[in-house]
Amino acid sequence: MKRRMNHRRQQTNQAGKDSSRRRAPIDAVITWVDGNDPAWQKERAAHTPQRSAYKAGTSDTRFRDWDNLQYIFRGIERYMPWIRKVHLVTCGHYPAWINTGCSRLHLVKHTDFIPEEYLPTFNTNTIELNFHRIPGLAEQFIDFNDDMFVIGPTRPEDFFVNGLPKDTGVLTPFVVTPNGIAALEMNNLEVINKYFSSADVKKNRSKWINPAYGKSNLRTAIFMQWSGINGIYEPHIPLSFLKSTYETVWEKEADLLHETSLHKFRSKADVTDWLIRHWQLLSGQFVPRDIRFGNYTCLPQDLGKVKQLLQNPGKCRLICINDSADIQDFDSIKAEVNAALEQHFPEKSGFEK
Repeated sequence: MKRRMNHRRQQTNQAGKDSSRRRAPIDAVITWVDGNDPAWQKERAAHTPQRSAYKAGTSDTRFRDWDNLQYIFRGIERYMPWIRKVHLVTCGHYPAWINTGCSRLHLVKHTDFIPEEYLPTFNTNTIELNFHRIPGLAEQFIDFNDDMFVIGPTRPEDFFVNGLPKDTGVLTPFVVTPNGIAALEMNNLEVINKYFSSADVKKNRSKWINPAYGKSNLRTAIFMQWSGINGIYEPHIPLSFLKSTYETVWEKEADLLHETSLHKFRSKADVTDWLIRHWQLLSGQFVPRDIRFGNYTCLPQDLGKVKQLLQNPGKCRLICINDSADIQDFDSIKAEVNAALEQHFPEKSGFEK
């Protein structure tokens, strides 16, 4: 009997290995800038307009470095061992601690994938809308900003199922705030309503009204009564994308994406990579995921929440620790956040020297 059980266990382990080999690769993409780099500062200053109608696009807050990129890599190594390759995208500078010899790391410069006519760029929308051009990028990839961390165990099936991104499909109006991104989201929705309507939500009703979303289903139930799409819930955590969706949207809206990519800094006329996400959702190219899987926090008001989640993630697996112009004592809050991250991730990863 014992020999038979061992044989079964070996068969199960082998089946798991075979399944892993058959699974389509999943990559991670991380964008980062060293706001303290003198050469980069000089180039940025040379292209910064004297006057900007959208100050949030040129603000120093958008470019300052929190010195905690290493914890994103530690989270990926510890909680996402199944990631095939991590593509670190920068203008050409890298942190001193990065292990350039790491086999799972691909260092990507803007010049490696962004068309020359868009460079140099200081616009995250330009960078993210051209991700599909990254050499060697897998069809399935996860997009990280440099303030997004993996804080709990994950599986590939938490991000992609049968070749489809896993995501949260909830309709909700977008809140307009001063110097926020509401204008950009309205631009996204203008495109979305050109191609989709609430009929597409109803067509995939079980994906939009789903137990995974809890009380948020009420929002969708209300707003799907309108013919147009008034807004889509944005979790602001690492997101699952298909490279082919990027190619589809570029094919359909080349002029608009080209115009955005020409902007050196964020502009109120931009669209964003959320447009790609919206397209995936409304075309039914997604699988529902628990809305509690990730958590968005904003500093300084959520400092306590950040510490609590890092100490006890619970069902939360992803966290965004967002910077803001409201921070008065940057150095103090930075030290507290990084101390909490260090406590959660005390060991170096193979991505570090």
